[in-house]
Amino acid sequence: MKLLSSFLFLFLSVVVLGSCTHKEKQIPRDIASLQASGGMEGIWFLQGTSSTRGPYNGELELRKSNDGTFNVVRVVTYINYFFDGLRVQEVWTGKAVASANTLTISYDIKQADFITKLGTLKRDPSEFRAPVTVLSRFVTSPAGLSTKFSDKKESEYSEWITTRRNLEARPLWVNERKNLDAKGKSIPVAVRGVIKLFKMDIGYDKDPLVKSYKNRPEFKDEHPYVVFDPTDFEFYRNNKDIIRVTNKITDDISITEAVVKRNAYSPTLPDKAQGYDKNAKDFHINEAGMVSHAVLDEQGRFVSYSPDGDSALWTGMYVASQAMRYLNTKESEALQNVRKSLKGLMTLMEITGDNKEFARTLAIYNPQNPIPQKWHRGTGKFANLIWLEGGNNDMVKGITHGFLWASLVIPTSDTEIWNELREKSRRLPDLRIMSEKPQNMPAALGLATLFTGDASYKERYLKSFNKLKVKVGLNFDTTFYWHGSADWSGINLSMVGDVTDIMIADMLKETELRDKMRERLMDAWVTYQPARRHLLTIAAYGFAYRHGTRGGDFRKESSEVRFSEALRESIWGLREIPYPRPNLDVNIDHSLRPEWCMSPIPRLFWKSLKKPEPPVSYFYQGLYSYPVFELSAFSSGFLWKDSAFAYTESHNRGVEQAGVDYLYAYWLARYSGVRDVQ
Repeated sequence: MKLLSSFLFLFLSVVVLGSCTHKEKQIPRDIASLQASGGMEGIWFLQGTSSTRGPYNGELELRKSNDGTFNVVRVVTYINYFFDGLRVQEVWTGKAVASANTLTISYDIKQADFITKLGTLKRDPSEFRAPVTVLSRFVTSPAGLSTKFSDKKESEYSEWITTRRNLEARPLWVNERKNLDAKGKSIPVAVRGVIKLFKMDIGYDKDPLVKSYKNRPEFKDEHPYVVFDPTDFEFYRNNKDIIRVTNKITDDISITEAVVKRNAYSPTLPDKAQGYDKNAKDFHINEAGMVSHAVLDEQGRFVSYSPDGDSALWTGMYVASQAMRYLNTKESEALQNVRKSLKGLMTLMEITGDNKEFARTLAIYNPQNPIPQKWHRGTGKFANLIWLEGGNNDMVKGITHGFLWASLVIPTSDTEIWNELREKSRRLPDLRIMSEKPQNMPAALGLATLFTGDASYKERYLKSFNKLKVKVGLNFDTTFYWHGSADWSGINLSMVGDVTDIMIADMLKETELRDKMRERLMDAWVTYQPARRHLLTIAAYGFAYRHGTRGGDFRKESSEVRFSEALRESIWGLREIPYPRPNLDVNIDHSLRPEWCMSPIPRLFWKSLKKPEPPVSYFYQGLYSYPVFELSAFSSGFLWKDSAFAYTESHNRGVEQAGVDYLYAYWLARYSGVRDVQ
């Protein structure tokens, strides 16, 4: 085997060397003469071998800097080493200094980045604090300019350079990672008082970890940032079979970190939609039509469905995604998916046996398993199902959203479904949640108007807005974003409700109501735009902006240029989501990064001014919002509801998330006519 590998390495070396263009030059083997002739700068063909991954080929770029040194980019690809069937490439950057006899290159390589545990592999916290300085000294040898060095942890390297070509206009690799300002408007004086009282109540400022960040500039300034990293996007789109590990020691953890980024950027957006559409249908929509987690075995094969307690909301959004898919593509499978999950949503309202209550989700009854707490077995025609109690404000929005979108694509000739839709729409206004949370009543009465054609529902629909004491949902602004603090789950929930209400008003030709709600959606976008909530941007475009709506806050605080920029950024929100989702035994902690900083504002500070039971650590949040492929992709069930400034995640291998978050955003973008989604 070793003989075969050596032969292959020599063969590839000959092929590469033999393919040199006329711009490549066989160089002298003496550094002094190279310097004298000014020939050190350029891109050198590089060969080498690693003690752990074997032989590699690549290039070494030396580009003069103003201080007399060279900026270095080293790019090597392993010949015989593969990870999950993909080739592995290392990219290191550094500085080089040439003397009479030696070319010395210094690379600062990360020992650890953000994964702290992967299976049985663990990072020590000390590994995150400082990079390893790798020194490589090229000297004259019979093979050319050669060097031997170690990354001080994983591998020993031997490599040499023999031929050179001219520099290109752009370096071989460019780090495009940057921090985007996410501070937003000043915090009102009254809110300052609430924050101060809350911090005193929980002892936030006295907490040792919080205090350790008090001298950081971003802590003092309460300045949050969104980390945007488009680096290697074009590379991955053009090189589907390579994993690129950049400025890190190459091992299983760093390669895994790179794999998730590769799985985000390598597939096109339609490719990911196709994958998530199939995966959801095959593994995440249970027998009752409800969105579920998938339990997989060690080989990634499906074992069973696992209930999701928030499934009423996610299933409604899944129905919407498939309806939008059908409206875009006319694919019969999308319509079948709508029918199946719509049936699940309607069952939520019937299985409880109480016209005022509805279930959160459904699962198949297994007599061999005890019925969990808060779950109940159905009766009669639902005896094969169990249902979860607790239908609430959040979940009912999934039902009304799903009903509305399904009605746009289910043909009226499908009398069985339409008869049931009409019956359920008549019952919607009677649900207890409608009186407890009256902002839901207009959607319920609007659907009843649309589905039944009964004019009395239209009259009640119009009156329902006036009955709201402060006209919640029309002109009462409940949105807030204060220096990285917001009700993140509420942003998604409000967006779903706004889209439902806008569409109903439009279908009922209530243009004045529709336009007011469109303005409210645009004003919400203005509030949250510093935090780059990409799904909200797409929704604001599709249901307000492209119809000419701007809103009072938009006119005062934003601009056409800013919205256009945000819409372009929203595509990166889709690009950052990997397919497939990683299914790993993994822990992540971004607070171990040297650049991470605690927020001086506790999360959820508006929830209570009484001393809470959780420890102070429960209220920690960071000032950096990381890309999806570096955090939420690993464990989130629906990333658009997650805290933007979270910094830790954990996941146990074997439970896979559905990916409805990607499907809803992608098909909404297609439905809304967002460019560059195809």
